[in-house]
Amino acid sequence: DYTKKYADEPLGEELKDNSRVFQVYLDEAENFDDDMMRGFRDTIDSLLVFAALFSGVVTSFVIATISALQPDYSQITAVLLVEQVQILRAAGNTTAINAIPKFSVDLENASVATDDLWINGLFLASLSLALVTALLSVLVKQWLQAYSSILAGSAQQKALICVKIMYTV
Repeated sequence: DYTKKYADEPLGEELKDNSRVFQVYLDEAENFDDDMMRGFRDTIDSLLVFAALFSGVVTSFVIATISALQPDYSQITAVLLVEQVQILRAAGNTTAINAIPKFSVDLENASVATDDLWINGLFLASLSLALVTALLSVLVKQWLQAYSSILAGSAQQKALICVKIMYTV
Protein backbone atom coordinates (compact mmCIF):
# COMPACT_ATOMS: atom_id res chain seq x y z
CA ASP A 1 0.00 0.00 0.00
CA TYR A 2 1.72 3.16 -1.20
CA THR A 3 -0.26 5.45 1.12
CA LYS A 4 1.47 3.88 4.14
CA LYS A 5 4.87 3.67 2.49
CA TYR A 6 5.07 7.26 1.25
CA ALA A 7 3.94 10.40 3.03
CA ASP A 8 1.39 12.79 1.51
CA GLU A 9 2.74 15.87 -0.19
CA PRO A 10 1.41 19.30 0.60
CA LEU A 11 -1.18 20.59 -1.81
CA GLY A 12 0.41 21.93 -5.01
CA GLU A 13 3.66 19.93 -4.64
CA GLU A 14 2.40 16.67 -6.13
CA LEU A 15 4.71 16.92 -9.16
CA LYS A 16 7.93 18.00 -7.47
CA ASP A 17 11.15 16.06 -8.04
CA ASN A 18 10.76 13.47 -5.26
CA SER A 19 6.98 13.37 -5.00
CA ARG A 20 5.01 10.26 -4.13
CA VAL A 21 3.68 9.64 -7.64
CA PHE A 22 7.19 9.22 -9.07
CA GLN A 23 8.37 7.07 -6.16
CA VAL A 24 5.33 4.78 -6.51
CA TYR A 25 5.93 4.56 -10.25
CA LEU A 26 9.59 3.68 -9.68
CA ASP A 27 8.66 0.97 -7.19
CA GLU A 28 6.14 -0.56 -9.57
CA ALA A 29 8.54 -0.30 -12.51
CA GLU A 30 11.30 -1.88 -10.42
CA ASN A 31 9.05 -4.81 -9.45
CA PHE A 32 8.03 -5.30 -13.08
CA ASP A 33 11.63 -5.01 -14.30
CA ASP A 34 12.89 -7.44 -11.66
CA ASP A 35 10.40 -10.09 -12.74
CA MET A 36 11.13 -9.49 -16.40
CA MET A 37 14.91 -9.52 -15.89
CA ARG A 38 14.77 -12.70 -13.82
CA GLY A 39 12.88 -14.42 -16.63
CA PHE A 40 15.32 -13.17 -19.27
CA ARG A 41 18.35 -14.19 -17.19
CA ASP A 42 16.99 -17.68 -16.57
CA THR A 43 16.24 -18.12 -20.27
CA ILE A 44 19.65 -16.84 -21.34
CA ASP A 45 21.42 -19.03 -18.77
CA SER A 46 19.57 -22.10 -20.06
CA LEU A 47 20.44 -21.13 -23.63
CA LEU A 48 24.12 -20.74 -22.72
CA VAL A 49 24.22 -24.16 -21.06
CA PHE A 50 22.53 -25.75 -24.08
CA ALA A 51 24.90 -23.99 -26.50
CA ALA A 52 27.92 -25.14 -24.51
CA LEU A 53 26.77 -28.78 -24.39
CA PHE A 54 25.74 -28.74 -28.04
CA SER A 55 29.09 -27.24 -29.07
CA GLY A 56 30.96 -29.91 -27.15
CA VAL A 57 29.01 -32.74 -28.75
CA VAL A 58 29.29 -31.32 -32.26
CA THR A 59 33.02 -30.73 -31.76
CA SER A 60 33.49 -34.40 -30.90
CA PHE A 61 31.61 -35.32 -34.10
CA VAL A 62 33.80 -32.97 -36.13
CA ILE A 63 36.95 -34.50 -34.64
CA ALA A 64 35.68 -37.99 -35.42
CA THR A 65 34.68 -37.26 -39.02
CA ILE A 66 37.36 -34.79 -40.13
CA SER A 67 39.68 -37.68 -41.00
CA ALA A 68 37.34 -38.63 -43.85
CA LEU A 69 38.31 -35.40 -45.61
CA GLN A 70 42.00 -36.37 -45.78
CA PRO A 71 43.69 -39.04 -47.87
CA ASP A 72 44.24 -42.42 -46.17
CA TYR A 73 48.00 -42.13 -45.65
CA SER A 74 48.30 -45.62 -44.16
CA GLN A 75 46.79 -47.13 -47.32
CA ILE A 76 49.07 -45.02 -49.52
CA THR A 77 52.11 -46.07 -47.48
CA ALA A 78 51.13 -49.75 -47.75
CA VAL A 79 50.73 -49.50 -51.55
CA LEU A 80 54.11 -47.79 -51.95
CA LEU A 81 55.82 -50.34 -49.68
CA VAL A 82 54.40 -53.22 -51.73
CA GLU A 83 55.70 -51.58 -54.90
CA GLN A 84 59.13 -51.07 -53.31
CA VAL A 85 59.30 -54.72 -52.18
CA GLN A 86 58.42 -55.84 -55.70
CA ILE A 87 61.18 -53.64 -57.11
CA LEU A 88 63.71 -55.09 -54.66
CA ARG A 89 62.64 -58.64 -55.52
CA ALA A 90 62.92 -57.84 -59.21
CA ALA A 91 66.42 -56.48 -58.70
CA GLY A 92 67.45 -59.67 -56.88
CA ASN A 93 65.92 -61.98 -59.49
CA THR A 94 67.28 -60.08 -62.49
CA THR A 95 63.75 -59.32 -63.60
CA ALA A 96 63.28 -56.19 -65.67
CA ILE A 97 62.02 -53.31 -63.55
CA ASN A 98 59.65 -52.27 -66.32
CA ALA A 99 57.84 -55.61 -65.90
CA ILE A 100 56.73 -54.65 -62.39
CA PRO A 101 53.23 -53.11 -62.34
CA LYS A 102 53.17 -49.55 -61.11
CA PHE A 103 50.61 -48.48 -58.56
CA SER A 104 48.96 -45.17 -59.16
CA VAL A 105 49.12 -42.91 -56.14
CA ASP A 106 47.98 -39.37 -56.84
CA LEU A 107 48.33 -37.21 -53.74
CA GLU A 108 47.50 -34.02 -55.62
CA ASN A 109 44.06 -35.14 -56.79
CA ALA A 110 42.84 -37.13 -53.81
CA SER A 111 39.06 -37.26 -53.99
CA VAL A 112 36.69 -36.90 -51.05
CA ALA A 113 33.21 -38.36 -50.99
CA THR A 114 30.41 -35.83 -51.40
CA ASP A 115 28.60 -37.27 -48.38
CA ASP A 116 31.64 -36.61 -46.20
CA LEU A 117 31.80 -33.02 -47.42
CA TRP A 118 28.11 -32.45 -46.69
CA ILE A 119 28.24 -34.07 -43.25
CA ASN A 120 31.30 -32.11 -42.16
CA GLY A 121 29.91 -28.92 -43.66
CA LEU A 122 26.70 -29.31 -41.66
CA PHE A 123 28.60 -30.15 -38.49
CA LEU A 124 30.78 -27.05 -38.88
CA ALA A 125 27.77 -24.87 -39.72
CA SER A 126 25.90 -26.06 -36.62
CA LEU A 127 29.00 -25.51 -34.49
CA SER A 128 29.32 -21.98 -35.87
CA LEU A 129 25.65 -21.25 -35.14
CA ALA A 130 26.01 -22.57 -31.59
CA LEU A 131 29.03 -20.34 -30.98
CA VAL A 132 27.26 -17.30 -32.45
CA THR A 133 24.28 -18.06 -30.20
CA ALA A 134 26.57 -18.18 -27.18
CA LEU A 135 28.18 -14.87 -28.18
CA LEU A 136 24.81 -13.18 -28.63
CA SER A 137 23.63 -14.59 -25.30
CA VAL A 138 26.60 -13.07 -23.52
CA LEU A 139 25.92 -9.74 -25.22
CA VAL A 140 22.27 -9.88 -24.13
CA LYS A 141 23.35 -10.64 -20.57
CA GLN A 142 25.61 -7.59 -20.64
CA TRP A 143 22.76 -5.47 -21.97
CA LEU A 144 20.48 -6.77 -19.20
CA GLN A 145 23.11 -5.83 -16.63
CA ALA A 146 23.38 -2.32 -18.07
CA TYR A 147 19.58 -2.03 -18.21
CA SER A 148 19.19 -2.95 -14.56
CA SER A 149 21.93 -0.62 -13.30
CA ILE A 150 20.79 2.04 -10.85
CA LEU A 151 20.21 5.47 -12.31
CA ALA A 152 21.25 8.60 -10.45
CA GLY A 153 18.99 11.59 -9.94
CA SER A 154 15.67 12.50 -8.40
CA ALA A 155 12.60 10.25 -8.51
CA GLN A 156 11.09 12.39 -11.28
CA GLN A 157 14.22 12.15 -13.45
CA LYS A 158 14.46 8.39 -12.93
CA ALA A 159 10.76 7.95 -13.77
CA LEU A 160 11.12 9.97 -16.98
CA ILE A 161 14.18 7.95 -18.01
CA CYS A 162 12.33 4.68 -17.32
CA VAL A 163 9.36 5.80 -19.40
CA LYS A 164 11.66 6.88 -22.23
CA ILE A 165 13.48 3.52 -22.17
CA MET A 166 10.25 1.52 -22.16
CA TYR A 167 8.73 3.34 -25.11
CA THR A 168 11.87 3.45 -27.27
CA VAL A 169 12.84 -0.22 -26.92
